[in-house]
Amino acid sequence: MTTRARATILLVLAALLFAAAATEDRRRETSFGRCLQGCDEDQPSYERARCMQECREQQQQRRREHDKHDRRGEGPSSVGDEDGEQESRGRPYVFGRRSFRRVVRTEQGFVKLLSPFHEASKLLRGLKDYRVAVLEANPRSFVVPTHTDAHCICYVAQGEGVVAMIESGEKRSYAIRQGDIFVAPAGTINYLANTDGQKKLIVAKILHTISVPGKLGFFFGGGGRNPESFLSSFSKRVQTAAFKTSEEKLGKLFGRQEKGVIIQASEEQLRELRRHASEGSHGSQWPLPPFGESRGPFNLLEQRPRIANQHGRLYVADARNFRDLAEHDIRVNFVNITAGSMNAPFYNTRSVKIAYVLAGEGEAEIVCPHLSSRRGGSEHGKGKWQEEEESEGKHEEEEEVGQGYETVRARLSPGMAFVVPLGHPIVAVASHDSNLQIVCFDVHAENNDRVYLAGPNSVLKKLDAPAKELAFAASAREVDEVLDAQDEADFVPGPEESGGRHKGDERHHHRRGRGEEAVETLLRMAAGAV
Repeated sequence: MTTRARATILLVLAALLFAAAATEDRRRETSFGRCLQGCDEDQPSYERARCMQECREQQQQRRREHDKHDRRGEGPSSVGDEDGEQESRGRPYVFGRRSFRRVVRTEQGFVKLLSPFHEASKLLRGLKDYRVAVLEANPRSFVVPTHTDAHCICYVAQGEGVVAMIESGEKRSYAIRQGDIFVAPAGTINYLANTDGQKKLIVAKILHTISVPGKLGFFFGGGGRNPESFLSSFSKRVQTAAFKTSEEKLGKLFGRQEKGVIIQASEEQLRELRRHASEGSHGSQWPLPPFGESRGPFNLLEQRPRIANQHGRLYVADARNFRDLAEHDIRVNFVNITAGSMNAPFYNTRSVKIAYVLAGEGEAEIVCPHLSSRRGGSEHGKGKWQEEEESEGKHEEEEEVGQGYETVRARLSPGMAFVVPLGHPIVAVASHDSNLQIVCFDVHAENNDRVYLAGPNSVLKKLDAPAKELAFAASAREVDEVLDAQDEADFVPGPEESGGRHKGDERHHHRRGRGEEAVETLLRMAAGAV
């Protein structure tokens, strides 16, 4: 090779490296711009400076990681990497801990909020009215009176305390503890206290926004350093007329003080709050009380599990046993999968599952037809079908359906969230050394049906014999042999537990190979049909 040829090749390689670096820089800048835009749109004014600083820190962290990968010769973050989850183009349903933004933070705790779903992916625009939030309050702390322009369905993931709500001019105060569900309708003034002296109070919430889809407005009533009371935003003349009090006294009451949204409370103050709190309704609510009657919190973990065996348990709260959920069309589930086990593959016919991992480790697999490369790429990068839709004057082409699927895989750990769209088959597997605990908020729960694809209650077993033969290109006997092999329902042994059962007999393995292929085909067909 001549010197000139070598020089040409080096120039070409340098140009390619420069282009790749420029593309990466643009990607980081776009991500940084979205983060700043979110601070401007989602955060209250008193939190914007802190939010922007966090955006800068995240950008610097990405640059350091990119430089580190360059030095090691490594590629981008692997599947399941917490930092790369939201940025991963092929996994729009999984959100790592860094996908949450802290909208409130004091020495006594914080509130973090998940980015709007429809901004994360166009595939989630059906959830544009919903947000996920998590409150963590230190022992012996108090959350000042607040109201928001969203309905709030809350699950107490850890600890105990007191919640008070003022609705229709009446105050109701309840003791709450782990497993409790309570609802704070939009506009309801509520406040919380962690009455435990040792444990944090952790509350996972789903917020149904009302005014602007996906946008939340927090209104804090008390004065404080972060924030001042919303009442102080009125003009001084209006304040003095409304409260018939001097500006000096109102400024002291509503202005900025050295406290915050989540503050420390004395033992005497907590004792007084506990004294006014009733125990609520922790037992079964059957028969259901009349509409309009206050029932208080509903303890999910004290109910009989809807599904239970040695591999896991499912607890369900819906409009049938907790009337407060009726008008919101949301079902709350608590799933506890035994170490080494998993749920049998299933999908929901109507509801969209928004899940938050509370404890344990594991993994999840979600089968999606929208992300398949056979359909021209995911919506994160324009595929063929999108380009054709946007280009005027081009002739129509047929769109192939059911020709391929993408399996979204994610490692699960506490503090992560994931979404399962309706019709998408889902499997969650607990690690071999810890139970996997997940709280799930199922949106559009009315008339939903959970359809199992494996086990004795598999919907596939209800197919007629000719339908089995035609669908899987195998005899009905071969299909039944596969469908009847799993004798456990709902929760089953995981891959590590069940893997050893099929080792050792190669002839048996080959004899059933065709049936296993049929099951895979059947699962994909089920996903495509829905």
